[in-house]
Amino acid sequence: MSSDRKFSAAETESMIRGIGGLDRPQASDQNEVIDTMMLVKTPENISFQYEISGPFYRFVAYLADLVFAFGGYFAAVGILYFLLVVFGLLIGSALNTFTFFEVLAGIGFGLIMVGFFIVYWFYGAYMETRFNGQTLGKRVCGIRVISVDGHAIDGVQATLRNFFRFLDVMPIVPLQMLLGLESQVLFAIPTFLIGLVVMSLNRKFQRVGDLVAGTVVIFEEKKYRPDLIEFEDERVPRLAELIPADFVASQGLTKVVAEFAEQRVYLVPQRSADIAKHVAVPLMDRFGIAADTDPDLFMCSLYHRLFVTQEAGESQVISKNGTVELSLPVSVGEGIER
Repeated sequence: MSSDRKFSAAETESMIRGIGGLDRPQASDQNEVIDTMMLVKTPENISFQYEISGPFYRFVAYLADLVFAFGGYFAAVGILYFLLVVFGLLIGSALNTFTFFEVLAGIGFGLIMVGFFIVYWFYGAYMETRFNGQTLGKRVCGIRVISVDGHAIDGVQATLRNFFRFLDVMPIVPLQMLLGLESQVLFAIPTFLIGLVVMSLNRKFQRVGDLVAGTVVIFEEKKYRPDLIEFEDERVPRLAELIPADFVASQGLTKVVAEFAEQRVYLVPQRSADIAKHVAVPLMDRFGIAADTDPDLFMCSLYHRLFVTQEAGESQVISKNGTVELSLPVSVGEGIER
């Protein structure tokens, strides 16, 4: 966290409202983008930043889904086949055994093909609709599908992006061609070339199905309660009580406070106070707190108010409207009182 940079009034207000960041300068070029990052701005003028998943993680998730979906499916088929054989043996003495098993085998093969079709085409659509953009494979890899506007996907989007996967896996190359065999038995290997080329041509790594459905795959934001910093200064909780009970921090302000509390132990007191005042002074004026209050002390009290006092109550998560319900993407270590 650098303390040499001076913040303008607009930047300070931006940090308080959750639009800017304490240690990130404003981009001079509005068209500038960060690799693998997607910025979504809500109607409330709150920005959310998502890290976009690339082809590697998505391919691993796809392979994992094949294992989960068809491993479970064929396990169920095996159990069903065993039950049918037992059933056939029980009634085979009363019927023509050969004819009965021939008919049973034909029906069973037809049901297996129908089930294979349903699993292949609708497993992904169902899972992504039911579990908010995640399949089992995506959950293992820590990725999720969302709409390009940042909202959760619906059933139509999930179905579209999975239906158009048949284009992404093209071209399909016969295994005999790859191995140089002359066998007439057809085994095909998907190359995923179309999907890979399309993903490489857009900044959000969207394949054909994503472009049609208006979706993008992002890394799942970690939701966990970090180790909270505790301050030995007895003034911290007393000053925290002066912050209005109905005050709800924005996403940006919450991150600023957490980052400050984490980094202040590496700064000398004067430098810490210089950094803290850019956020603390406007808030102290808003809350009616004496102007001669130490900005560093106020930031510690604000951290105590936002995190420590919430630990006994219901934990909060960052919501779509920009209010923060206390879930931090940063890791906060144990605090040291200077």
